[in-house]
Amino acid sequence: MWYSETLGTIRTPRGVTVDGIQHPASIFTLWSDEELAAIDIYPAALDVPDQRYYEIGDPSYTLTDGTYIISYASTEKNVNGLKDERNNTVKSISASYLEKSDWMVIRASEGGTAVPSAWTTYRAAVRTESNDKNLAIDALSTLDDIKTYDNNGGVTAGWPEVPE
Repeated sequence: MWYSETLGTIRTPRGVTVDGIQHPASIFTLWSDEELAAIDIYPAALDVPDQRYYEIGDPSYTLTDGTYIISYASTEKNVNGLKDERNNTVKSISASYLEKSDWMVIRASEGGTAVPSAWTTYRAAVRTESNDKNLAIDALSTLDDIKTYDNNGGVTAGWPEVPE
């Protein structure tokens, strides 16, 4: 990726016109950084905050040691909103796991065959895991707490295995 104050961000090699001179896309692979800099084209690097945790704003461009750093203004997302997202995901995951055996519970409640004990144990474990995750999420108080929780498996780790 490259950046030019006159051309903007160039994500992939393409033909460009600089000061009335047309240059083929091959200049981006054949020319050195110094040769590109002579026509105001510099290598560029993105510095983008993690969009899971930050609202992203407008970009800024800083030339540092011959490379444009494209960074974005950012603000932390609301911690309670992030907690709500995670709790909703836990609810969805839990419902998905329980759905696989709902038919057994319905059959048993309508006077049919009893639910096998392995499935009863599994369903209880899913509910326990869901409740434990909700309690853990509710206890998070800062963005750093949420990042740590996510990096340690978050909402996806620790669910019980489906019985065979």
